[in-house]
Amino acid sequence: MTTDIVAQDGSPMSVAVIGVADMDRSLHFYRDLTGLTTEPSVTWSGSDFEAFWHLPAGATGEAVFLHHGPDPVGRILLIQFDANERKVVRAAKPARAYGLINLNFYTADIFGETEKFTEAGYEFWSEPVAHDFTPDVGTPIEVVFEGPDGVLINWVELATKDPATRIGKMRAYVESFGKTKTGFTPVVTTASCMRDIEKSKAFYVRVLKMGVHIDQVLDSDNYRKFQKVPDGGRTQVTFMQGNHMFGKIATSQPLNYPVPDLVPDSVAPNIGYLMQTFFVPDLDAALAECASLGVETYTPRMALDVPGLARVDTAIVRNPGSGALQQLVQL
Repeated sequence: MTTDIVAQDGSPMSVAVIGVADMDRSLHFYRDLTGLTTEPSVTWSGSDFEAFWHLPAGATGEAVFLHHGPDPVGRILLIQFDANERKVVRAAKPARAYGLINLNFYTADIFGETEKFTEAGYEFWSEPVAHDFTPDVGTPIEVVFEGPDGVLINWVELATKDPATRIGKMRAYVESFGKTKTGFTPVVTTASCMRDIEKSKAFYVRVLKMGVHIDQVLDSDNYRKFQKVPDGGRTQVTFMQGNHMFGKIATSQPLNYPVPDLVPDSVAPNIGYLMQTFFVPDLDAALAECASLGVETYTPRMALDVPGLARVDTAIVRNPGSGALQQLVQL
């Protein structure tokens, strides 16, 4: 297992892009309950918007950008596309599936928040579970539940206060960074399930200059039960980290059990976790590296007005490990 590597030049996830079924309901979750700050709602439209998302002429979308803190990491862009037919990407609620899966936030009161969100109607997989790791690591408490629009939400409470432990160090960092008005962080980690985790690792390292934070095979009974992995299931898990403690990518690959595929439906105008956004210092160099890896281009480089980001030079490629959409933006 590799740990505690921060890639000084690496690009953490800046924005998680989610297609929503009902903007008011999704805003209630991310703005009112999670406490993220919202920018004013805008109508996203025009020929560039249509070309970027591969939508027909006349397509539009209501977009709201959410963030917290001064750093451009762990943010969320909600889009309610105006379309007659929109599929729910994760309608069957699989515990694990190829593609983009979840958003992870830290909270200081996981038991109290679980009770509050349960009363609000959210479906939790279990009660919060404490993971007792080695003394140098410490104890996180974790819970998973069904968020809006088929996006899984993972909360973690950093229970250990000892600053000599990894959990204690992260807890101190979170305290210094600051929480939202309701006690949450921005997106700390987001999960993506891969068919080929080595191809995804090459993309994160060579294109986004990220480093490997954790890399191991998980096959304990406790892990299987908590993550709803079948009996005997083995899962390769690799955490990728850029130049920030937030915006990490938790990649996983089921090694001996089948999972469904969310990728074909994870496109506009559908409802679910559609894309991840990363800023890169040299977009041309990043796209050249993509080409050398055989990465598929979904939307070629273009200038585009993006809600929350202003006018940017950008392109969309498909992660070579899963096919999930990855937006690259010129810094």
